Amino acid sequence: MSEKLCELKKVLKTEFTQFVQLVSEPTHVCKRCGRCANSKKLLCKPERLPN
Repeated sequence: MSEKLCELKKVLKTEFTQFVQLVSEPTHVCKRCGRCANSKKLLCKPERLPN
């Protein structure tokens, strides 16, 4: 599995359960593509979401 969510869009259908785990309870948003994740390591240009 890829390290960045931006690169996962092609395998989203086949690895949906793992994808859901990465985006549940998001703490960061990517300033480049707008994706959210629960780890900044998964995003290209992460920005912490306000609490």
